Amino acid sequence: MSQAGKTSDNPNDSGDDDGTKKMNESIAKMAAEKKARKEAEEAERLSKLGTNITSDSGGAGVLMLTTKPGDATHFPKKGDTCRVHYEGTLDDGTIFDSSRARQQPFTFPLGKGVVVRGIDEAVKLMSKGQEVKLTIPPMYGYGVNGYPPIIPANATLTFDLELISFSEYTRDLTPDDDKGQKKK
Repeated sequence: MSQAGKTSDNPNDSGDDDGTKKMNESIAKMAAEKKARKEAEEAERLSKLGTNITSDSGGAGVLMLTTKPGDATHFPKKGDTCRVHYEGTLDDGTIFDSSRARQQPFTFPLGKGVVVRGIDEAVKLMSKGQEVKLTIPPMYGYGVNGYPPIIPANATLTFDLELISFSEYTRDLTPDDDKGQKKK
């Protein structure tokens, strides 16, 4: 025999399928909103650290934040000799190296593996005069082993980096001489 509000004769059926369904939908909606808020908060946090300039997802790549724009016209290419000022720090704020403290800019060929990969990746995107803050994870820095005793294993590095100038790599027409340089 059926009681009012019930849709079946089953004694375990409360007849409240619509109410349970609405409550479950409401809980699912609140969970989705909470997840979206957390994702937005994480995106906001990462945006303060900079833009991921590598193809890695999930914030595992190199983050670059421009602190002073460059000329937005002159960009170095692979092989160009780049002249930079930098200051590198560890997560605890310890400065491990600084060309500024030495008052001597550092010069290196771009894309030749002379510097950690994270710096190569960043400098190729910078224009002359640009200053950036880089957050470099271990896989783009000194890796799982670090560089003892200066850089600990699995260290995330932060660099304040300025691209002062670069000399464009040019190839002379003679096969024996490919060391031509033109200052930018």
